[in-house]
Amino acid sequence: MNNYKYRTQLYLDEEHYRFLKEQSARYQISMAEVVRRLLDRELEKNEEIKEDDPIFRLGRESFATGRKNGSLNHDRYIYGRFPNQQNRKKRGSDG
Repeated sequence: MNNYKYRTQLYLDEEHYRFLKEQSARYQISMAEVVRRLLDRELEKNEEIKEDDPIFRLGRESFATGRKNGSLNHDRYIYGRFPNQQNRKKRGSDG
């Protein structure tokens, strides 16, 4: 990655500003460094949103699931599984 730093300006609401200020004081770093670290953390996730992701059909297509618990189980109905389902441990198991 190149070492050049780009200068930018952000407009924040009070809650975001307060969060940055608190984190800056807590970790004794600049508010800009807090923003950079948050961005780095997001970039490390490396989760690219693909254009064919089923979530984007929701805004284009009208549909009804016929399910009463769609707001609770939306990931299951959209993607066919709960998030990180393969990584979940069963309750009561040791490993």
